[in-house]
Amino acid sequence: MEPLSEDEEDIQLMLRTRDGDLDAFSILFHRHRKWVEQFLYRLFWRREKAEDGTQEVFMRLWSARAGYRPCARFTTFLYQVARNYWRDEMRKAQVRPVEVDLDAGDDSGAIRRELRAPFSAEPQERLFEKYRQWRIRQAISRLPEPYRIVFVLAHFEDRRISEIAAILEIPEGTVKSRLHTAARRLRDWLMCEEKTGMW
Repeated sequence: MEPLSEDEEDIQLMLRTRDGDLDAFSILFHRHRKWVEQFLYRLFWRREKAEDGTQEVFMRLWSARAGYRPCARFTTFLYQVARNYWRDEMRKAQVRPVEVDLDAGDDSGAIRRELRAPFSAEPQERLFEKYRQWRIRQAISRLPEPYRIVFVLAHFEDRRISEIAAILEIPEGTVKSRLHTAARRLRDWLMCEEKTGMW
């Protein structure tokens, strides 16, 4: 008998979770927690929000376990739970986030303070690269929700068009159209910032 693939293992674990098996749920949590946190971080660009959100996503997964049906990959189902959590948070906020973390330990204020420090070539180059990445993240955070999530899934999560369509429950043609629009908007914003001297 051939061993189960990880996808098949996940489905079996989720079926056990559906029946109330906490041990199976714990395995799923430890197996998938990190990428859920990374996914949320790339949507919120706030480390604390991503960490708190990951806990909430798995709580929702547990609460929704009775409705699970193994008709697709478990990760598709988990992405959907995370997507719904993110959308709910965006509706609560009523605004798209514009302040984003530069990384786990820095913020834009710290970067600006360091950029004003006495010149040192190598550290300054690293700072400018961090600041450039931060501006890109800000641009991504300005995308309307439907475009932001397809961009993150495609370019940060490396999901295929067919997978994104399944996760978001939309046609593949819609995924392609939204990706094209997201890329165009980001390119236009970033080119405008370069021209106006923001960088």
